[in-house]
Amino acid sequence: MNELNHTSGFKVSILASGSSGNCTYIETPKRKILVDCGLSGKKIQALMNEVGRDLSDVDTVLVTHEHRDHINGLGVLARRYGFDIYANEATWQSLPTSVGVIKNEQKHIFEMGEVLTLGDIDIQSFGVSHDAAAPQFYSFHYENKQFVMLTDTGYVNDRLRALLRNADAYLIESNHDLEMLRMGA
Repeated sequence: MNELNHTSGFKVSILASGSSGNCTYIETPKRKILVDCGLSGKKIQALMNEVGRDLSDVDTVLVTHEHRDHINGLGVLARRYGFDIYANEATWQSLPTSVGVIKNEQKHIFEMGEVLTLGDIDIQSFGVSHDAAAPQFYSFHYENKQFVMLTDTGYVNDRLRALLRNADAYLIESNHDLEMLRMGA
């Protein structure tokens, strides 16, 4: 498990990143968060075990957008573990029926541009250029440390550059395909 600061208690593990599936685990002393569940529940559990953690410890899931490589295991894990799930309204509305039923009490709205405080961590959401309903990624603030997740974006504007410039650590994943960018993908 990668730690931003060994004494701070702010831990980040990138379990999977790429078109085959995305899932990141973030831990503070008071919160255990998954960002995206883009793999099967079984695979996510195995990856959690590799970093010495268990899915039953997770209390929150943040969804970036509705593409399969970000939500593949979401429904199954939601039903099995009952954690709180945060996404913006457009993403909730765009989830495919293959996700299955998620209880209303598990669903929470976290709109783009807002800051959400969960226990001891502040999470800032921000939009990106991507071919989804309303894709948003996150900047995590714990004590004086910041971790920024920025994937699946067509370009990085000045606002995003400033966010990254101040980060202690960040995850950036991108592909540069001019034709895809021209077409808005």
